[in-house]
Amino acid sequence: MRPGATVTVALEPRPTGSWPQPRSSNPMLAIVTSTATDSKGVTRVTVRAARTGAVTITWGPQSAPVFTLRLSVAAYPVQ
Repeated sequence: MRPGATVTVALEPRPTGSWPQPRSSNPMLAIVTSTATDSKGVTRVTVRAARTGAVTITWGPQSAPVFTLRLSVAAYPVQ
């Protein structure tokens, strides 16, 4: 993705409860801009890329995340 772009992740309900709060490994590169859970239990999280580089968004403890999203932010289209 490119700087300024956003991605929204839709997470299905978990049988063990709600999703943990997401964390960016480097908020200078990408930041979680919104998180919301609807009446059906689906959680939507939007992440905005700020600068070029690689960043990881994790849900749960860093040592054993429940879910991991890895993003590469490039200044130009990558094929």
